[in-house]
Amino acid sequence: MAAQQSQKDWLSAAKRVLSKTHLNLTWDEFADLVGIERRAFKTYRLPEDSSNFRVMPPLATAAIKNLLQVSIIPPAESAKPPSTGLSLLIPSLAALVMRQARLALVEGKMVAGNQKSYGMPVGLLPEDRKAMSLVSHACLALGQPDWGSEIHQLLWQCTKPLGEWLPIQEVTELGYIDTRLIHAEDGTPTAEAEELSRDFSGITASIEDQLFTKLVEVLSRFPEKSANKDYTAVREFVVRNPVVRVENLRKSELDVSSQIWLLMQQQFYEPVPDGWNIGDGVPICAHCGNAMQQGKAGLVCRTQACTVSKPAAVAHTIKSLDLMRVTRGIRQYWIEPGLDEIQMYDAICKMGLPAELYPFRDRVDIAVGDIGIDLKAYSSPEILGRKFCKSIGGLAHYLRKWVVIPDWLIVAHPSYLDRLKVTAQRDELLFLKLSDALKLVKETTNA
Repeated sequence: MAAQQSQKDWLSAAKRVLSKTHLNLTWDEFADLVGIERRAFKTYRLPEDSSNFRVMPPLATAAIKNLLQVSIIPPAESAKPPSTGLSLLIPSLAALVMRQARLALVEGKMVAGNQKSYGMPVGLLPEDRKAMSLVSHACLALGQPDWGSEIHQLLWQCTKPLGEWLPIQEVTELGYIDTRLIHAEDGTPTAEAEELSRDFSGITASIEDQLFTKLVEVLSRFPEKSANKDYTAVREFVVRNPVVRVENLRKSELDVSSQIWLLMQQQFYEPVPDGWNIGDGVPICAHCGNAMQQGKAGLVCRTQACTVSKPAAVAHTIKSLDLMRVTRGIRQYWIEPGLDEIQMYDAICKMGLPAELYPFRDRVDIAVGDIGIDLKAYSSPEILGRKFCKSIGGLAHYLRKWVVIPDWLIVAHPSYLDRLKVTAQRDELLFLKLSDALKLVKETTNA
């Protein structure tokens, strides 16, 4: 919707376009096509200075845009299978995931399938029901079970690749086959879910921002240089210690303010459950220091990136009573991506190069002189590419801008970098796999 065009004018223009394929289209029929209650639709068409005027929610705007796209398909393409409306279905499903994640992770409330009403702390919002109904419609059209009928069942399906349970045309065409919206073990939303929901979730701050609000608040009281140093120290410690002995957490000599250290103990770590014991204690991964669990063929690390990139190896075991683990929100936002970040940082330091980890409170993951490096491990290069289409973030502060993808992800998807380049359309970015980036950073800094 153009900034200079009023909502009323935009709706009138949309109606004129749709009337070409829906003869004699009335406003009530228009409302029915979009799935909006007729009385509510009238409030969207009023002048903006009217007391009854209402701004359309993002889902309604997206639904109309989808109808407009379908209405202008050229005749030569009419033989193609009908679109299921990805512009509405997938982002609205991702938005539902983000809303439920905020409820569970930030507000500490349970996910419930009842309709939310005044005074009730939990329940589904109208936009949640809308997303569920869209999933149900797509499933039924495909002859699949109705995965959208119950919220817990739907969220469980979201832990699986979209192509496995929602094989609609657009999931295949836009490269979302391997995309999961929720991590199965932690129940936290994936980076892909957050990116897909960015314009639909109704959440002004990301889940990560909300989880670390207290840390940001405390750091804001310190001088910038000190705040930057403490942020890097805390984040590095957490990434290197996904589980930590209780005694080490209490008496660590980490060089940060006492206020920051106390906050980390109280909000970043929690007791390890007894169920993590296997035999005499909790097995600890020899590669990343995280706890291990029993897999189908033996012990596996609880860090996904470690599991897919390295052979299982136990360093030692520690009784669960003597251990603390990072909370699940931090596991997802810091530990999972942090494994490759820390390994690359350590490798660059071993070369004798002046690498900075998480400079300026995470402007980029690693900086080496005028090189800014962001490591990304999105399962879908198309989603990551569209993210960079919108913004390159902190990389804008660096002369040389590198986006680095872990080798294990390239092995799983050999065409990953090519697909990423085509989608991102950013000539100023250099896309590399991690092993090539390590070679190039040495050549570049020694030149």
